[in-house]
Amino acid sequence: MSQEQRKRDSRPPVATLAKARSIGVVNFVEARAVEINAMQRTLDQARNNGNARAFQTLPRHLRRRAASHNVKRMPARLRARALEEMKRSAAGSSKSAKLTNHKTACRYKRRRAQSVRQEYELRQSGKRWLETHVWHAKRMHMQHQWGTMIATTPNERSHRAAYRAAKERCYAHDVSYFATLEITGSESEVLGCLAALTAPGALTPALRCYASGARLAPLTLYRADRYPCGVLGPASALWKPQAEPGSQRTLWLRMHPSLAADVRAELEAVASRAAAPSDGLQVQDVSCELVSFELLGTSSTPLLAAVLSHAAADSASTRILPAIGTANSPAVIPEGAVLALRIHDPRLSFPIKFDPACVEAPDPVLLDQVLSAWPDNAACLQPGDDGVFDRERCATDLDRRQSEHQLNQRRREQLVPGTKLAPGPDDVTVPLLLVRTGPEAGLGSRIVGFDRQFVDGMAHGWTLIGPRGWGMSLWMSLVFAGARAQGMQERLHLSLEAGQPAFPRDWPGSPAFDETVSAAAADALAYWQRRPPGKRTNYAHHGIESPFFAPFHQLLGMSGAPASYPQLGPAGLECRMRRLRKIGGKRSQDDADAAQTQNPVDSADIWLVTGETMASAVQGLLLSAPSPAQEEPALEQWALPLVESAGCSGAAHELGSLARRCLVRVRLVCNARGVPENNAPVCLTSSPTEPIGYVIAGSFSLARGCGMAIAACSLQGLFALWRAAAGSPRKNVLIRSMNGSPACEATLTVLP
Repeated sequence: MSQEQRKRDSRPPVATLAKARSIGVVNFVEARAVEINAMQRTLDQARNNGNARAFQTLPRHLRRRAASHNVKRMPARLRARALEEMKRSAAGSSKSAKLTNHKTACRYKRRRAQSVRQEYELRQSGKRWLETHVWHAKRMHMQHQWGTMIATTPNERSHRAAYRAAKERCYAHDVSYFATLEITGSESEVLGCLAALTAPGALTPALRCYASGARLAPLTLYRADRYPCGVLGPASALWKPQAEPGSQRTLWLRMHPSLAADVRAELEAVASRAAAPSDGLQVQDVSCELVSFELLGTSSTPLLAAVLSHAAADSASTRILPAIGTANSPAVIPEGAVLALRIHDPRLSFPIKFDPACVEAPDPVLLDQVLSAWPDNAACLQPGDDGVFDRERCATDLDRRQSEHQLNQRRREQLVPGTKLAPGPDDVTVPLLLVRTGPEAGLGSRIVGFDRQFVDGMAHGWTLIGPRGWGMSLWMSLVFAGARAQGMQERLHLSLEAGQPAFPRDWPGSPAFDETVSAAAADALAYWQRRPPGKRTNYAHHGIESPFFAPFHQLLGMSGAPASYPQLGPAGLECRMRRLRKIGGKRSQDDADAAQTQNPVDSADIWLVTGETMASAVQGLLLSAPSPAQEEPALEQWALPLVESAGCSGAAHELGSLARRCLVRVRLVCNARGVPENNAPVCLTSSPTEPIGYVIAGSFSLARGCGMAIAACSLQGLFALWRAAAGSPRKNVLIRSMNGSPACEATLTVLP
């Protein structure tokens, strides 16, 4: 069979093929009617809903090129569909509120108390805001220091204004950033811990005048078992009035915030090393539970008497405050005196008008009775009332005090507008502590013969301590009464005008001083390096080895500086660059040796002379006349009265090493034109190239009309000054300039 015949045989019959190609259309459609209808609906829905929005289905004469998101511009029949489409498209988008036509709250509602409080809590992350922060932030420069935002200086020129306010009127500063440690335990345990941190034989809170709580005890704290070296800084101790004899006692230690961590660590370490450790001794930080304000100036006492005249409870202080309110100066009141008050809500009598010219003349008989013997019950309120020490009651009163809205409603109901509100049964009271402060609190020791010629109005004043939550109310009452608000820089400037050291600026050898100086030196060095060489001061050319910090460690014979200090000053960098140019870029052996000798040292090895007893001993050594019959004494023999006044004992070589590591703070008053600069070297008039000390803080004194400074000199340098000017009542030194100007001659006076 051929191939063509086989193909013809394999083809199907014609009738069979025609039958396979024919279908029943009606039967086919009826069998698949459900699928066809579903497909048609899907196509219609995709065309109407998926590809076209609700506003796209409008007739052409109603359409706009830019469609609005306001659904009310759509026809009523399409509004629901358009709203659903907008919600689906806005889900998970940052513009959901706008796309769903949700209006944001108005500014009034956004700035309500609850919203502002939540915002402030978020902005305070990593730092603490004082209660008066918002008021100060609108008027002053704020700076983050010691974990707190602190007002540094007003936006206006304020140095002269602060000086006039402290000398003639009243100056106020918010010191709520100060730290307060609460020590609770038996009196013997508390005193035992403090004895390990203070000088032997110093005035302690164990004295009767301090034990009642009517006086504030000044203290100078040291590291445990390191006296006379290892100084920490000044502090003030205040006993809580004892309700029952033999009960647990509470002591408050108020200090600078840079001291709190070190002092608390030392107290806990001493308590753990005690022979009979007790579980009753507790150390707690209550700084955030208190607010405090410092007032300085001649009118501070009558101003406080006017602001705090609305006493809510009768006590000894309610009779003392009107008597001392007529005093011409707070200096006539015993320093460290404490008054406990409980006053009505200060917002009820706000504002208080005070005119210093209308102060009544003092009653000499009543004032003498109060000042001759300060009463021991001045710090006591009514029985069972612990005042500021009772934090639970203070918190309860804070929760139930009336709001500003409620007080405004009461003011609107007054028949005579502007009338002060009368205290009602629902009004709470505020406990306060009024502490008389002065140079002793800043120096950490009792001062009897201190030079008060320029100190009266600029170092004496009051500290007002109250519970938390009342800071803004008390602050506004003080400001509206006439107190001039100032910042931390003005506070330091007034201490310089008064001629007294300030902490931590004028306490070399303390950890707080090293921390402050290292931060300031790093900023000054960075600023100097950013300037071009032709526009910055060439300190190496002027012979200034350390222009950004005072090298007290090198002055005392220590090799190197603390690890936090800049190890290479700009003068050293310039000298090294010159040597590198000479030797062709190679490092010299002198640089390698200098780098090896720059080892970090411990500032705790420095002996800083503090207290009036040791300062008087140094002043006596400078004014003593050498004996003509005897040979010139050595440093160890010359400094023996100072070592004995400090209560130190040991071998001769140990005392000699201690004398070589001794720093003495001095006050320098220029005898001619010139203003001392910070970190400037202090030299002898006979040898102006060898420094015996360095200036810590210098400025023009408005009280004296000339330049003045607070400096620190080594005891060995003062010994050289005594040998050069033996028998002369005035000790003159030279203060070198940092920019090559002529040196300035100044008179030296020892400071406690």
